[in-house]
Amino acid sequence: MVILMSKQLDELNVHVNVEVYLLLHGNIVMDSKLASVLSLVDRVGSLLMACRRFGLAYSRIWERIARAEKLLGSKLLEAKRGGRGGGGARLTDFCRNLLRKYYAALETVRPCAELLESIPIVEKQLPELVLMGSHDPLLEHLVGVLRSLGVRDVAVEWTGSMGGLAGILLGEVDVAGVHLYDAASNLYNIPFLSRFLISDRVLLIRGYMRELVFAVRPNLKINSLKDIADGLKTRLFTVANRNKGSGTRLFFEYILKRFKVNPESIRGAELEFKTHFDTVRAVAMGNADLCLTIKYVADQYKLRTFHLTWEYFDFVVPRERYKKLQVQLFLEALKNSRSLIEAYDGYRVTKDFGKIIYPR
Repeated sequence: MVILMSKQLDELNVHVNVEVYLLLHGNIVMDSKLASVLSLVDRVGSLLMACRRFGLAYSRIWERIARAEKLLGSKLLEAKRGGRGGGGARLTDFCRNLLRKYYAALETVRPCAELLESIPIVEKQLPELVLMGSHDPLLEHLVGVLRSLGVRDVAVEWTGSMGGLAGILLGEVDVAGVHLYDAASNLYNIPFLSRFLISDRVLLIRGYMRELVFAVRPNLKINSLKDIADGLKTRLFTVANRNKGSGTRLFFEYILKRFKVNPESIRGAELEFKTHFDTVRAVAMGNADLCLTIKYVADQYKLRTFHLTWEYFDFVVPRERYKKLQVQLFLEALKNSRSLIEAYDGYRVTKDFGKIIYPR
């Protein structure tokens, strides 16, 4: 053990920083970082722009806002018409009152200690292309192809399918990757456009199909989907769960409902992973017994799989951005990827591949 002498400690320039939190039932609903981002959103009308200027990950701030909204029981952000690209974000009255309360608390504390300033704003332009939504390994490859075509500044945020549609509603997204299953209509993606109030503002381009499977850890005694459901219901198995808002999480909860399993009662329900690689890695390392994922990723880790379905992974584009050069280059890269898709195990080219399927 090394003990620092007082002179050595002085040389370290140790200083005091005070952070102010707003708490609800012991949970943080506001701190200086979130307050700074929301205050900037109020000025620039864009959550993406605010995150970019502070150098923060959009998906992380989006999660923090969603968590705070759930705790508070009120919305902090809402969509507005007429911003950049036909929309934008604005603070709700509730959020403005919350910020006033936060900054009043900050002023009370300020005379007592020196507060370090929030992360300094570094002016950055919006990226050339904003791609948001569900994580997909093939899509990662397409982003690489797009950069080779000269679109260098591509912002990619794995927010889940619903996060991608919400980003379009807020006017912040050029392309959203989605695979949302609607059990009532037995359709993918189209029913969710009206639910997000964007059906008159977007085009839906047919992408490709992916094989959805349960991946299970080696030597786990499972022979059927019913075995999986029974093991989850009795808390015998631990699941590596995807994040709320993802298409995979939505389909997983649909399966649980079919087998009358409470999603909140299963082991691992509280642990969430952002990508298929994260969930599969958790199973492969023995930190979970199983996960719902795509076959391509499960095969990379040589895990045993149980087939569920072939799902549609499509792309939603705001109408006013469809002719944007970078969007057209992305769609060109997609259409030229037929042989690549066919080479990926667990992927299929669809009949209407690369075509606008909504509106007809």
